[in-house]
Amino acid sequence: MTGLRGWIVGLGWVLAVAGCAPSSEHPDTSATRQSRPVEAVDPMPVQPLPETSAFISDAGSVARRVRDRALATQVLLALSDVPALQAHLPMVVVQEGRVTLRGVAPSEALRQQMGQVAARVPGVEAVLNELEVEAADDASARYHTVRPGETLWDIARRYGLSVPELRRMNGLHGSVVRPGQRLRVR
Repeated sequence: MTGLRGWIVGLGWVLAVAGCAPSSEHPDTSATRQSRPVEAVDPMPVQPLPETSAFISDAGSVARRVRDRALATQVLLALSDVPALQAHLPMVVVQEGRVTLRGVAPSEALRQQMGQVAARVPGVEAVLNELEVEAADDASARYHTVRPGETLWDIARRYGLSVPELRRMNGLHGSVVRPGQRLRVR
């Protein structure tokens, strides 16, 4: 290691490596220079994480929310695999393995089919089907299929609605819409 000076830092240890051999890059070094000893600095003591019940319960609740979100995604994927349901995907809420389907279904048969598909997904303990069936006699009903990048605000503005009106008409409780989702706008 000719002419190498450096610091090695890691996990609380600091080592200084210096004075290895003279170098033409540093004219102030001489051939008679003595090697400096390597210095070691004791690491700072590491404080253990608190093992309180609040800390453990927070970690458990985070893990539970992650599992619930993953299950909601699996339910949506299962529903989107059925061609008849692709244009009518509901909002899926999962809490501790219990699935709630919200939104509007075009018919009672599709409403029931969505509940059955959701119930077959591994990990689903129960399905609460809160889907409303569209009124078949309402000829003035109009629908919009969500395109990529559209938000509820964009859609509501386009059809002269407020965001709360659009949510109420479609049984939505959040502000997330997915491309391909069909929303009632009149």
